[in-house]
Amino acid sequence: MAITQPNRNDRSAAEGGMSQRRRWLVFGSNVVVAILLATALTVAAVWLSGSLLRGRLRNDWTAGGRFSLSPRSRAMLDELPCDVRLTNLYSHTPEIPASEEQWQRVQDLLVEYQMASPRITVEAVNPAADVGGVESLVARLRERYAKELEKPKAALEQFAALRKDLNDLLVAEARRLDAAAGGWKDGPQETVMALRVVAQGWRELKGVGDQTAVAIQILADQPLPAYATAIARAREYLKIVRDNLEAVPGYYAKLKASAQGVPVPDDVQAILAGGKETYEPIRQRIEAFDKAAADLPELELDAVRRDISQGEAILIETPDRVKVISFDEVWINNPNATGETAGERLFNGESVISSALVGLSNPEKPAVLFVTFGAPAAAPGGPYAELADRLRKANFIVEDWDVLRRKEMPRPEHMTKAILVFVPPAASDWRRAPPPAPEAYRAAIDAVQDGTAAIVLAEPGGRFAPTVSYGELFGLFGIKVRFDAVAVHKVVVNATTGQERALPQIEITSYANHPITRPLGGLPTMMVIASPLETAKEPPAGVTVRPIVELPGGPDYWADTVVFEAVRGEAARDEGADIPGPVPLAVAATRTFQTPGMERSLSTQKVVLFGNAVFAQDRLTTYVDPRDPFGGPVFPGNAELFLNSLLWVAGTEHLITISPEAIQARRLGDVGAWRLPVQVMLIGGLPAAVLAAGLVVYILRRR
Repeated sequence: MAITQPNRNDRSAAEGGMSQRRRWLVFGSNVVVAILLATALTVAAVWLSGSLLRGRLRNDWTAGGRFSLSPRSRAMLDELPCDVRLTNLYSHTPEIPASEEQWQRVQDLLVEYQMASPRITVEAVNPAADVGGVESLVARLRERYAKELEKPKAALEQFAALRKDLNDLLVAEARRLDAAAGGWKDGPQETVMALRVVAQGWRELKGVGDQTAVAIQILADQPLPAYATAIARAREYLKIVRDNLEAVPGYYAKLKASAQGVPVPDDVQAILAGGKETYEPIRQRIEAFDKAAADLPELELDAVRRDISQGEAILIETPDRVKVISFDEVWINNPNATGETAGERLFNGESVISSALVGLSNPEKPAVLFVTFGAPAAAPGGPYAELADRLRKANFIVEDWDVLRRKEMPRPEHMTKAILVFVPPAASDWRRAPPPAPEAYRAAIDAVQDGTAAIVLAEPGGRFAPTVSYGELFGLFGIKVRFDAVAVHKVVVNATTGQERALPQIEITSYANHPITRPLGGLPTMMVIASPLETAKEPPAGVTVRPIVELPGGPDYWADTVVFEAVRGEAARDEGADIPGPVPLAVAATRTFQTPGMERSLSTQKVVLFGNAVFAQDRLTTYVDPRDPFGGPVFPGNAELFLNSLLWVAGTEHLITISPEAIQARRLGDVGAWRLPVQVMLIGGLPAAVLAAGLVVYILRRR
């Protein structure tokens, strides 16, 4: 008997109620739906992150924190009082990879500002390709400066009317001179020729005026009109005309004198005798125009247009002011560039942008006055010159107050408050130039006693100058400076022999708990040749003193009382005479006192006093290890400590934190030859992976 085997497809259909073909269709459709759903979810997640959350919930995983702002910038943005627009005006094209990299670096930073504050709006306009963006920017700037442009525009309209009347006069005078010269048949040849020369001069002046008018029109019709340049061109032309109008009547007088004894026709006589009366009305109009044009204020739009036209810039706009940050400010020269070891440019974007935002949005403008005696401190060539530049970027006005040459306190323009920084006078030969007496600093000392904020820098005295001349300021806050001692640290100077020396160099990495020092964390600060401070057990009334930097304790730290040996690195510890740590090297003092003339009003004064002056000098704040061409300052805490002290005494505690300069680090570099593979992986990797997974499921389901 024959046995018939059932067909596999029929058995499957009987067992599962579904044929193989139908299963392929059903499961295949499921796979397709899964692929589409996964892709849709991926796109939705990216869109949600970029469009709805604007990337605010994200972390920076780069080694150098490329996509992070410093704490000081974030603190500044938290206090931003107005809306700000940041526009990236870097030209870039794929044909020039360097331009793409620079644009991207700047754009990444601007986006970080936008993410950090809802008041920041970021825009990118490529001047080389984005025509619409350029037109929108131009329209916005023209609208912003419409009021400012009214006066120069009216001045150019006045010039146009003046030039029309001037042209009429020049043309008429040229014709009249030609007619007179042609009608004087028997006149002296030299005189006749002179009349024709003057006529030709008037025609040439008209031609120059026509060319000037064309140039002015071009300047005025620019997308951002260069009205200042146009008015300058108009004044230059009118000056030439005025000089000729003033000179020609005298020339006519000489011609008239040379024609004595010769019959002169009436028309020639009228020209030679009436030159001044003919030209005086137009000359007066030219003079009035020149005076009015000279009184026109400088146009902010002209400065903005000029800075933008230099290329590769960042435009910062607030409701009241505009600033352009140039390429050279963002990409500064690398002082450590040595051929192939380091790039020629360093990215300084965050520092310069944050500084600009502070200056544009903060109406307060404190002035830091370095109190000196006979030598510059903050001026070029002074020991604090580079530090002064950094302070200016932080919205401080910085000047020297040389009490040797000026007794009264300087009052710079736009200053809202003064902060005095006392620096010791430069070392000199005491036999030729003895140290200044305290009376030389009397005006500055009195200002501090009256409540002016101050930072007081002192240093150990020498044999013939045991104290700084303004030492009494320390006593005002209950502080005694041990000018007869130098803080030292015993270190191993020769590992082979185990030789040790006590050097007058104290590296601080642990600070007292104070708003000035709290953000510094473990940033190293180097104190060189520092004197210890002693605080009174009972400070003066209304005075509160807190240490901010201390000499560490332990057997390797002390303040040696033999200054000469300590400075030379030859100190030996004397338990009986030396001062053991911990002991303050710097203190912050607050003094509350009654405001003169206001019985119920109290004022608060803040002062920071240091037993060291060298720590804030450029030679330490900017010191870079020559063996590390990519490294930043070895002691970043020095500048941070000084700047934070200034911010504290100025009353801007909210900005006391780490600055961009202090946390600059190596950034994640270009991936080089891997760029294209990485881009392909990021753009097509996820969809390809989802598709591959779907195909695997589909094949397995078919079996």
